[in-house]
Amino acid sequence: MKGFTLVEVLVSLFILSLVAVTGITSLSYSTKAISSLSDDFYRGTLAENIILRSYFDENYLTNNLLTQREEFMGYPYIWNRKITIDPKQNSLNIEVEVISEETEKSTKLEIYKAINE
Repeated sequence: MKGFTLVEVLVSLFILSLVAVTGITSLSYSTKAISSLSDDFYRGTLAENIILRSYFDENYLTNNLLTQREEFMGYPYIWNRKITIDPKQNSLNIEVEVISEETEKSTKLEIYKAINE
């Protein structure tokens, strides 16, 4: 009599299911990690764009826009900009915080700009 016994079939199905569950778990973890990394990257990029635009564009720096909701790469973000003057150092401190509406994580960047007299 040739063929597999019931025990052999059950053991092979058990091993196959373990491999399948491990693969699915790995895919799920990778998807979550990629999503988190892209959110971090998008927040950082948006903060960089706002801070550089504030630094180089005088009109944008003085437009009194301190907070705004913005979609970036299809995801909703809220950014806050704080500008303070340090008369001792003769400089502006430009601080930008970008908050993801989906994950509620935030990224902060700041830069100093010398005031020309």
